[in-house]
Amino acid sequence: MLIGVLFAVSTGILIAAIGPVNAVLNNRIGTWNAVALIHLIGLLVATGGILLFDSQKRILPDGLDLRYLLMPGLLLLAVVLWWVFDNGYLSGVPAYGLIGGVLGVLVVIGTIGAINRLGVLGALTVIVSSQLLAASLIDHYGWFGQPVVPLGPGRVVGLLGMLLGVVLVLRS
Repeated sequence: MLIGVLFAVSTGILIAAIGPVNAVLNNRIGTWNAVALIHLIGLLVATGGILLFDSQKRILPDGLDLRYLLMPGLLLLAVVLWWVFDNGYLSGVPAYGLIGGVLGVLVVIGTIGAINRLGVLGALTVIVSSQLLAASLIDHYGWFGQPVVPLGPGRVVGLLGMLLGVVLVLRS
């Protein structure tokens, strides 16, 4: 259960960070360009993960190994990303503004790991609670360039009540 909770807490923190991180990119290049670039980076990371870590070697019906079919796409994505970076398209974007796709991949992996170990309700309860706790810290300290929203007594009481709910869900 501890591993499942760790997966869920990590996932919640990543989800809280994705919004402000992606907003930085959006503010520089616009919504649809940011969405496309975020997903291209995520696809590059996920494809790289298949090539590096998939030991099951799933063979497609025609006897083709999926990893070899992905290689041209991986190279094309790398060329597109190289062009984007090389042409100054992202000048002025802080480095953390480019990790949204990576965070998205990690969120999917973490969600799967948490659900496999805690069930859907347990996993999502911990994920959402962790997300809200992390979001309160992002607001309070103004991380990722966000406006500061202090953590007042009402918010603290609300967060403590939420944590009590997490304990009740996980214990039952």
